[in-house]
Amino acid sequence: MTLVMPKTGANILLSLVVPVYNVEKYIEACLDSVFRQLPEDGVEIILVDDGSPDGSMGIVRDKY
Repeated sequence: MTLVMPKTGANILLSLVVPVYNVEKYIEACLDSVFRQLPEDGVEIILVDDGSPDGSMGIVRDKY
């Protein structure tokens, strides 16, 4: 599963790809850090589920 969350009508200047595999313990801290450091406009964050058997993508779906 891949989640792409650009703002509607935004010109994308930067695409950040985050592979997600067995990072249930770290995914919230990772994404919180990414969202704090990047501007809201012109950035898309692509999360790629690499078949992770843990709850990493569930956390992403629930929180983001």
